[in-house]
Amino acid sequence: MKESYCGLCEQCQLDTPEFLEAVAKVRSFVDQFRIYWWGHCFWGDEGFSLPEFRRGLEWFLSHSECPGCRGGRGLDRCPIRICAINRRWEHCSECPDLAQCDRFNSILKEYPDHKQHLLDLQQQIPGRKTIQ
Repeated sequence: MKESYCGLCEQCQLDTPEFLEAVAKVRSFVDQFRIYWWGHCFWGDEGFSLPEFRRGLEWFLSHSECPGCRGGRGLDRCPIRICAINRRWEHCSECPDLAQCDRFNSILKEYPDHKQHLLDLQQQIPGRKTIQ
């Protein structure tokens, strides 16, 4: 089970059968092509490395059981993880300072509604009222 302090891991699709099937299908398509057939399409700044792309697909298929940052994966230097560990929170939704927390700024660029999701979870904790 994927578990994280910030809650993103619980939403990850990495180990879902649909995601893994899609990655495997893309890999099978890529494996059918030879670079000289379509390598000319990827010159200049728009190009990418086909071997690196293949390596990325293989990575997804071989790392499908991520336990999340609370389970031993993730970035050791993540400010959210460091804060939760230091404050002994199992999840950010437990923190009374969540509404004012600025550690989510990098996450909010990609997931703008994530902090609100955590604040909504916080409201579901019995006896917990927060000021937003």
